[in-house]
Amino acid sequence: MSVHARTLVVSGVRRVASPAGAGLFATFVLALAAFNAAVNTVLTTTAGASLPAGGEVAEYGVVLPVHPALAAFLALIALLVGAYAVVVGTRTLLGVSTSRWSDPVECLTHRVVPATLGVLVGLGVVVAAVAVGTVLLVVPGLVIAGHLLLVPSVIAAEDVGVLAALQESWRRTAGDRVELAAAALAVVVPAAFVVVGASVSYLLPPTVEFVLGVVVGAAVLSTWIGVATEAYQRLGSGSTRTARSSQSRRASRAL
Repeated sequence: MSVHARTLVVSGVRRVASPAGAGLFATFVLALAAFNAAVNTVLTTTAGASLPAGGEVAEYGVVLPVHPALAAFLALIALLVGAYAVVVGTRTLLGVSTSRWSDPVECLTHRVVPATLGVLVGLGVVVAAVAVGTVLLVVPGLVIAGHLLLVPSVIAAEDVGVLAALQESWRRTAGDRVELAAAALAVVVPAAFVVVGASVSYLLPPTVEFVLGVVVGAAVLSTWIGVATEAYQRLGSGSTRTARSSQSRRASRAL
């Protein structure tokens, strides 16, 4: 089944314009705020500058009034919370049209630890691959982004690891990578203009700029998950392995 960029973006936005999408957005706001402030704290102390007494604003922006080691630990926790939000958010958004994820408890608990770690690692691989492709030339980066758009959705919705998810995403998107890349650009580019414009204006206080960046980032991530979920649904939402595991679960419950 082919997909179109405009349809994916519109349908993805509709998916996240829901209570589940609002919860996803709120979680991303908290995770991004904690992660950015923690990273700013580490960068400030690494640069040799002392943290302000109130722990509010430093050379690298909003910081936390904690030791750098604790800040690094909090940054890791924030990443894990964000990855968990991707897993649960993807499953919940799929639950609207997929019976397997209609149970909230199943969305929250089914293989959640390996899925969360898999999403964290998988997103790291995707970001690195897209960055390398973009550095070489912009077009390869866009092609890679289109090919790997489904990675977090596959990991969250199917009982597979990172390598299998990379392979599945590449296979399923082979015929639609241009449309998927265009959908990704439609989500990211407007937000990038807002953030870059705010950062170079020198008119906003650091705290306002921090809040704006967090809110825009959370909106982009939520919309991205909505678009990826919609693409996952349209391009095929099941592997042989997933089907076998579902049959095994039904059989075990019957016993």
